[in-house]
Amino acid sequence: MKKVVLVEILLVVLLAGVMTVLLWRTRTKDVVLAEMGARLEEQFSFEGMEKAGSMRVKRNYGLNTADYSDILCYTPDNTMSVSELLVVKTGNAALRQEVLEAVEGRLETQKQNFLNYGTDQTFLLEHATVFSEGEYVVFVCGTEADAMAAAIREEITEGGLR
Repeated sequence: MKKVVLVEILLVVLLAGVMTVLLWRTRTKDVVLAEMGARLEEQFSFEGMEKAGSMRVKRNYGLNTADYSDILCYTPDNTMSVSELLVVKTGNAALRQEVLEAVEGRLETQKQNFLNYGTDQTFLLEHATVFSEGEYVVFVCGTEADAMAAAIREEITEGGLR
């Protein structure tokens, strides 16, 4: 009887430990995206991009900015550029999935737009970064996509770039 109780206690402690590790790994900070954007602009080149408002977000991604906690968006500044940055603070898992699907749709549309003639653009699109971390969804495409995505991940999880 004592062995059963001891095993049950050990299982509860183990389960609590696993849950703590999982929660710790997905911990994100409450970041003001406009402020993060300003810090990113100091660190990276935004050549080929321009800051986008709610109309451009709706047109490019089909997303209504009012549905989300916060959005940071830079879109191509001309028809031959594919440099983009989108960071969305969603608020919940259902909205996170919606944004991920919108980003994948945008990426696929851009790939089709440049297929067979925009080799440089196609290369950048093939190497774009898309990820979600906690309640954030991030999409980065451009020459510094990997480094910018890493800086964003650090910013939203550990409060870096400050």
